[in-house]
Amino acid sequence: MISNTNPREASNKANIVRKGQGSQDGQIGFRFPRAVTVTTLVVLLSSLAWAERTSLKPGWNLFSVQQDVEAGQQVSKDAEQQLPMLENSRVDNYLNSLGRRLAERAPSEKYPYRFKAVNDRAINAFALPGGPIYINRGVIEAADNEAQLAGVMAHEIAHVALRHGTNQASKAYAAQVPLSILGGLVGSNSVGAMLAQLGAGFAVNSILLKYSRTAESQADIMATQILHDSGYDPQAMAQFFEKIQAQDRGGRPVEFFSNHPNPENRIVRVNEEVSNLGGARRAYNSDSGEFRDVKRNVQSLAASDAHRAEDIVDGRGERPSNRFAWFENSLLGLNYPDNWQATQ
Repeated sequence: MISNTNPREASNKANIVRKGQGSQDGQIGFRFPRAVTVTTLVVLLSSLAWAERTSLKPGWNLFSVQQDVEAGQQVSKDAEQQLPMLENSRVDNYLNSLGRRLAERAPSEKYPYRFKAVNDRAINAFALPGGPIYINRGVIEAADNEAQLAGVMAHEIAHVALRHGTNQASKAYAAQVPLSILGGLVGSNSVGAMLAQLGAGFAVNSILLKYSRTAESQADIMATQILHDSGYDPQAMAQFFEKIQAQDRGGRPVEFFSNHPNPENRIVRVNEEVSNLGGARRAYNSDSGEFRDVKRNVQSLAASDAHRAEDIVDGRGERPSNRFAWFENSLLGLNYPDNWQATQ
């Protein structure tokens, strides 16, 4: 086909179209690489933050994850019979709301966490395997803000996530039970039998509640990560520990340290982990009106004169001794408080 169009005009039109297309494509072209670059940069920075954080994994354990949950459920029944529970729905609901937000950021297994307040002014908290966590009212009253309370709760969540209770029980059990029957007992899901043989109920000397300094340091590090990822200032946890440490050294013993041995350089290590995570954010959550309301509510409640967790005694009204005797029969051997009686 022969066209009557002037070749120069056709060329100009083609140039106009190419320029228009080039301009439009150029805009899209510039936008697309920018979006890709920004997205890639965010991913890279996030990856670097995760790469720098201290990697923590649960230690060797004879118990399965499900057995952790079962053990915690069994021991929590005993605990709630012996402890003066606050039984205040407003406080417990608040603790569960805050605790579950924190627990969502905990790595590894997603345990059925639940949080309850204890009517005890002693500054203490403890976690049982598989998710039950108890917070003394003394922690709420001593905390200056929600971030400090969140720090204590994140520390206990970390004990659950790292399976410290059943890790301790596993090491004790393996040392006492002959290898020939160990696998059979563990494989039979006899959680109750294993706990009974270890004397691992709810008591001051329970193996489930006694952590090493290494376990404490690990819980601090993971709690720092949980707080950071949840938007809370991890240094608030360090500030709270610093505060109660000063009280403990000042002649007023803090119950928290009776079953949470204070690791060396605790506050320094928390601050190091904050640096590993990229440093402090400009906008951390530190407090809330709900925390202040709950704290006022707790302060208005009558204190219990019931025994504290540290004062739980055996059926004879006598506290377990800190000295241990050895019991052994054809099936097992174990340590027990020397003011208790062992029978065949």
